[in-house]
Amino acid sequence: MEQQSNQLTAEPFTLDGISSSDPDGHVPPDVLINGTKGRIPRWANFPQKPLPGEDEDYTELYVYWEQNKETTKIFCERYTYIDDKPEFEFDLTAEHMKEDGVAEIYYLLLGSNGNPDESPRRKLTIVHALKPTLRRPAFPNADLWGYINCKTVPWVGEKIQVEIVPEAADIFQDEDVCVLVWQGFATLNGSPPVLTPQHTFREIIDGDKPVKGFVIDIPFDPFIRPMFANHSAIARYTILRRGVPIYASHPGLVKIDRVESGCPEPCGGGPLK
Repeated sequence: MEQQSNQLTAEPFTLDGISSSDPDGHVPPDVLINGTKGRIPRWANFPQKPLPGEDEDYTELYVYWEQNKETTKIFCERYTYIDDKPEFEFDLTAEHMKEDGVAEIYYLLLGSNGNPDESPRRKLTIVHALKPTLRRPAFPNADLWGYINCKTVPWVGEKIQVEIVPEAADIFQDEDVCVLVWQGFATLNGSPPVLTPQHTFREIIDGDKPVKGFVIDIPFDPFIRPMFANHSAIARYTILRRGVPIYASHPGLVKIDRVESGCPEPCGGGPLK
């Protein structure tokens, strides 16, 4: 009876943004860029408050990453009765997922009785870059030379519009997800040095969007403000279908000039300090 009471049960865990129904565990581009959180449900025999004179019970939690025949411990923590809650989080970072290929992630519970209990494994398929096949995003409000400036409508101090142009029939399907990646540069040609990290914007493709295309607004703060004179931004997107990346676009470039002669600071406000 004592052995039974100490038995642990490692249940399946979830990873935010990665579909549990996809057996191959394709990792969406925004998760590859930003990382995610794993969520482990409270195990059945969580440590209880000890009675007077008893030793404190505990469970040690280890999370492992296995890729290319190498196993790496990416998280470890010890829990006692004071840590009790419905679920326990761990970070899965972009650094963990830096290499393309197939990986497995799982966790191990080790109780004070020394009995290990391993969770079901999650397969993850990591592909950082699909070959671009779709048309580049457009900037419908840029001038003939590809600039967004202080006279652009809508005003640059409010937003920049990025247009996802319609593709051939059946390329976009209802409920596909467009993940747009935006990044600013201190050059006019979208080359380093960078002025912003990569920011992602998600849009569900529904209604008439597959046929007519659609526009994604990039707000001024904090996505545009760092670019003001002889600067630029690159926008590219990936199409996800049921969480799986299936198409990628060529990059679209827009030049940004927020400096007007005689004005003490760029229109919309100066760069972030």
